[in-house]
Amino acid sequence: MNKHFFKFKININLSEILKVLDISLNEILSVNNISCSPDKIYINDFVPFKDLKVNSLSFLNNTNYDFHSISSGLCILEKKNIKFLHQNIIKIPFNNPKLGFSKLLDYYVLKNSSNNNIIHPTAIIDETAKIGENVNIGPFCLIGKRSVIDDNTYIAERVSISEDCMIGKNCIIESGVVIEYSQLEDSVKVSSNSVLGKTGFGFVPNDYKTALMPHIGGLLVGEGTFIGAGCTIDRGFIDDTIIGKSVMIDNQVHIGHNCIIEDLCILAGQVGLSGSVYLEKNVIMGGDVSIKDNVTIGENSIIAGASKVFKSFPKNSVIGGNPAQNLKDWKKIIASQRLNLKKNRFKTDDN
Repeated sequence: MNKHFFKFKININLSEILKVLDISLNEILSVNNISCSPDKIYINDFVPFKDLKVNSLSFLNNTNYDFHSISSGLCILEKKNIKFLHQNIIKIPFNNPKLGFSKLLDYYVLKNSSNNNIIHPTAIIDETAKIGENVNIGPFCLIGKRSVIDDNTYIAERVSISEDCMIGKNCIIESGVVIEYSQLEDSVKVSSNSVLGKTGFGFVPNDYKTALMPHIGGLLVGEGTFIGAGCTIDRGFIDDTIIGKSVMIDNQVHIGHNCIIEDLCILAGQVGLSGSVYLEKNVIMGGDVSIKDNVTIGENSIIAGASKVFKSFPKNSVIGGNPAQNLKDWKKIIASQRLNLKKNRFKTDDN
């Protein structure tokens, strides 16, 4: 961990770690030979597994390591892998070690590194705005009329939140973010320089008098959603643009007006959605995917990176290519093309 940028309470003892991960002491004792109280076993650093040492914590997701060279520290791992580690390593069994490690980072490093109860004197906050408890508002922020910033939310420097916006509890809004006509539920994180709720690219061509149509919809972002850096998400034209719960959006993603993205979708970097795209629940998209307007992608579908999607697909589809198609059909087409090439070669040889 880079201790220049990230700080946390030193000497976190094992008992505290078990409480955060909801693990019983008996479970720890069943897989470790511990001769002292868990309160006397502590960590002061988070490290990669290869750097595990005394008073440090790591996690183990696979077994492709030289385990013999590591003989101390605390490690989160699956029960089936406990046998690989040295007897002196304190083993913390957890079904998803990376998730357990992430929970501890969030609890001890991120949540404890913000400066609570601070509103910078250069921030401009309208007198009608409602600011909750333990809210941080950084330098040169602008909070508009009747906006609501709920408890325990952290807003970094130079953030602009327009009138009537609502930001839920435990949100993190990083530097340079612009938010207009938007409602964010609890625990949403928006990374630096993203723009939420601006007018979409809708217009009626009219020679030199062409202008964007007024957009009277909003933007709704569900609980636990992550929005990466440099993203643009347009508000709706008449109805709202809707981002569901626990959606993961990578850096430099564009989402057009009136899109609906249901819960648990994943959008990798440089994805572009035209207007009125509908992603059903748990759609996963690789990087640099483009989707034409008014296309629906069924739930649990996967779209390969760099695909260009011009039509709708049903649930459980595996999609790829340009133009995108069901990969099973694509494989059949490729096999057919190869067979035709072989036939043509035989004809040429016969001649």
